[in-house]
Amino acid sequence: MISLIGISVIAVVYFVYRRRQPVEVSFSKHMPELIDTLLVLTRAGHSPAATMSQLHNWSPDELKPHLLRVRSELIAGQRFAEAMKNLRESLGPCFFSICDILICADRDGLPITSVLDQLSFHAHQERRRLREIEAKELPVRMLFPLVCCILPSFVLLAMVPLLVNSLTVVTAKLL
Repeated sequence: MISLIGISVIAVVYFVYRRRQPVEVSFSKHMPELIDTLLVLTRAGHSPAATMSQLHNWSPDELKPHLLRVRSELIAGQRFAEAMKNLRESLGPCFFSICDILICADRDGLPITSVLDQLSFHAHQERRRLREIEAKELPVRMLFPLVCCILPSFVLLAMVPLLVNSLTVVTAKLL
């Protein structure tokens, strides 16, 4: 009984501590879809500025506010390079390459489909690599439920009846 109370106290402390930690929003998990959408819009003939002003329509919910801000900055008349630099600062290092590519394409007028193809390929590979790492960590994460839930139930269902049966036989022979 004391061990159950101890385990429950540890679990409560763990969940309270985890809830108090700030939630980090990772934009890098949405990078492959964002690059693919950029690629589709670019292949459709849109300029980088038009692509960025329409990208919020197909973006994930975490990225929507940032992309809407870029759209509103572009509509307000801000230069494309400045809007992209603001986006770059708000989204972090995982989007530096996309922002730089779009700024260069807007400034120089060069086609960027081949560069976005390569960037998309590498982003998908990186996501696949991260998923493989998560899959390798899964047995370690499943160890706690195995030890705390499945093994005690195994003991209760398999071992306790054997123990009770053996104790009844021993007490019957003693009496």
